[in-house]
Amino acid sequence: MTESDFLTFAEQINVLFSARMHTTGRAYTLHDVSEGTGIAVATLSQMRTGRIKNPQLSTLRALCSFFQIPLRYFETRTVEECFALLQQPATDDTKLGELNEIAFRVTHLSPEAQQDILTIIRWVQTAEQRYKQGGDTLPPFPRLSRSNDDVNEEQGDDTP
Repeated sequence: MTESDFLTFAEQINVLFSARMHTTGRAYTLHDVSEGTGIAVATLSQMRTGRIKNPQLSTLRALCSFFQIPLRYFETRTVEECFALLQQPATDDTKLGELNEIAFRVTHLSPEAQQDILTIIRWVQTAEQRYKQGGDTLPPFPRLSRSNDDVNEEQGDDTP
């Protein structure tokens, strides 16, 4: 995947400014966002015009916190993806941080490992449903793309 597969940072920021509204119903100004994030007005202006193409992670996090969006917003490929992500209900800061961390960590895994993570999440959801319905046993743990025996052998662990 290359940089050209994604929207430019300026396009993503401009979508945010057009889609997220101030509590009064008006669009956010550069000054509003600057006050809320600590990012200089000039820097925000340069981001919107495309002069700043690769901001620091701390800048992205400040924008995410201010606009109440997940960090994965900046991985969108189309304007439609941006708007779809913005339509999802906002979560509180703690949940947002945890979801961002999960998304960040998963993007660096192989496709097989990503599928395993999804399988584990589904297993946890099933276990949680059983618990809520009064069940006291866990569902059988699913088989992953690499079995635990394979991983143990690589690590030199003789335990089954």
